[in-house]
Amino acid sequence: MTDINSFYPHKSSRELRASLLLFQLLSYPLLVRMALFAWQIFRFFRLPVAPFVRFTGYYQFCAGKDVASSAAVTSKMAAFGVKSVLDYANEHATNETDFEDNTAVILQTIGAAAQNDTYPFAVVKPTALGAFSLFEKKSNGIALSNLEVAAWERTKNRLDECAKLAAASGIVLMIDAEESWIQPGVDALVLPLMKTYNQKRVVVAITLQLYLKGSFDRYKRLSAEVESYFLGVKLVRGAYMEKERQRAEILGIPSPVCDTKAHSDTQYRQALELALEKLSRNFCIVATHNESDIDWVVQACKQKDIPLNHKNLWFSQLYGMRDYISFDLAAQGANVFKYVPFGPLAQSIPYLIRRALENSSMKAQTAREQTMIKKELRLRKVNA
Repeated sequence: MTDINSFYPHKSSRELRASLLLFQLLSYPLLVRMALFAWQIFRFFRLPVAPFVRFTGYYQFCAGKDVASSAAVTSKMAAFGVKSVLDYANEHATNETDFEDNTAVILQTIGAAAQNDTYPFAVVKPTALGAFSLFEKKSNGIALSNLEVAAWERTKNRLDECAKLAAASGIVLMIDAEESWIQPGVDALVLPLMKTYNQKRVVVAITLQLYLKGSFDRYKRLSAEVESYFLGVKLVRGAYMEKERQRAEILGIPSPVCDTKAHSDTQYRQALELALEKLSRNFCIVATHNESDIDWVVQACKQKDIPLNHKNLWFSQLYGMRDYISFDLAAQGANVFKYVPFGPLAQSIPYLIRRALENSSMKAQTAREQTMIKKELRLRKVNA
């Protein structure tokens, strides 16, 4: 890391102390599970949650209830060179009304990006626009009923509408990761969109989860196949590791997850190497909180004489996490954006639960967050 004046220039000391307290609480898994139990009780009895918003982590991990209210957070970060992508935190769409509402909000985020260079990207999760069961059936080659065929076409049209507006708006539309067993269905919709819209630049970018076996081989195949269009990828380790393993165990099938962390780490590093080799035609988003990988990319760029602000190279971290990485990269001149969830509190709770569980299970990373915040507060006290 470089020696910059502040790793949290967008936050006041009061906000940092609140973040420190939250990460301290998240380091106790029992407290997290007790809080989740409390939320289930609130949900069952339909009790109001607004009075307890400050205790949910909402302000740490979500920017606001809608696009407009999120601007206060994103503009602060943009002032220090960190861009944003607005991610609508609705993780449980189940019906046509949900899918249509989600599409409308995603189109709104694309419209906001067209008018504000704070948002160079938009993001869409395929299952926010169509039923999980449809993607699952398409992935397994199961014939759809007439009603399902019509629903599939609507899903396809929603995704195409988002890609078309992204193309007209001059931004990149990232396709978020899904579970491995519905990936073939996702590919059936997304890969044709890349071939259609990525003719002159990257409009549609897919997500590759490198904790899955064979992910690097898939990246190599996609890179080799690209001739008439540009390839856009977001490289992540993955978000569904435990879920994937549990499903494989229940079904008695081999786990799609790499057998060891070392295997995942190797695949991720191989993907980074390939991305840097192919930057002339590949658009790559290095989406990771792993400091060693980020340091490796920075050093590799220096060795290969690749500018950190190369138009086809971006770094990304989640809003509310690893701020010290994001702002350090921005200070070095890199292209950086935060993945910024937004949405009403009640709707965002599933997302907040996932973030809480993730942090409580990664004690080393939560400890690192606390260390860096404490360091920042000490420096501010000395320089006051």
